[in-house]
Amino acid sequence: MTVRTTVLPGADALEEHLGDPYDPANPYGFTAIRAARETGRPFTAAHRLLDSLGLRAGHPATGELLETLRAVTRRAPHLVWNRMPAGPAAEAARIGAATGALDSGLRIALRHLCARRLYDKPAIDIPQLRSVLAGVFADLLLCDALTTAAVCGAELLPERDGLHAAALQTFVPRAVQNAMDRLSVVLGAWFYIREDERAVFQELLHDTQHTLFGIHETPGGPEPAAVAEILSAPGLSSRCVPAWLAAAPSLRARAALPPDGTEEELYEELTGRYMTNRSFGLADRPLPDRP
Repeated sequence: MTVRTTVLPGADALEEHLGDPYDPANPYGFTAIRAARETGRPFTAAHRLLDSLGLRAGHPATGELLETLRAVTRRAPHLVWNRMPAGPAAEAARIGAATGALDSGLRIALRHLCARRLYDKPAIDIPQLRSVLAGVFADLLLCDALTTAAVCGAELLPERDGLHAAALQTFVPRAVQNAMDRLSVVLGAWFYIREDERAVFQELLHDTQHTLFGIHETPGGPEPAAVAEILSAPGLSSRCVPAWLAAAPSLRARAALPPDGTEEELYEELTGRYMTNRSFGLADRPLPDRP
């Protein structure tokens, strides 16, 4: 019998409870999530588990809560809609949690390319596809850094009044959505085939879009070149390799390109985390996923 608690579960503990999302026998995995969606039933098993662990609405927005929410959105963003935090940083946490879904989208694309062959070679060896994956990884890190800094109370570039807030409300949602769109192109025709975990990608894409754009309007925000100015802020550059953040495709309008070799570094870091079952965000935490 599960004991109810009001203590917020940490992300690592929650990942252990939720288990490997790719395991077909996992009652909280992608197979169960898809089955609930296709039959129109609520995913009550997961809701009960999250409730029993104390993950309910009203917790203060903290970096720990943000990572915990990302553990949920890695599987199904809609599961966190009624679990949003309270306080001034709540909006940043709502937006920042979406990078969990991007983590899964990137992982699904990697799994797909590792298993597929194109032009008589593994698809993962094609440089153009590696470039897309590295770019999505950079965008994920950038969006993670921007939202985590806000949740933790850091105001980036306070002399540029409102730039950080505008980046959170408009730039980050579009960057996450555009990154998911690029991954859908990588999946190609498999994006439309409802088979194995790749079928979940459509649901991750839909849920993320609803989470980011279905609650609040996101009017035109700062240009990427303006957001690129934030990269020099100590509260951001201390969280991640600055060159990796500068390599984000969402900042294509930046004045200065990242140093040569940055994309290769990102790809090596990405695949290293993938093979050792670690998250793609700043926390770089262990996951129960099988590669």
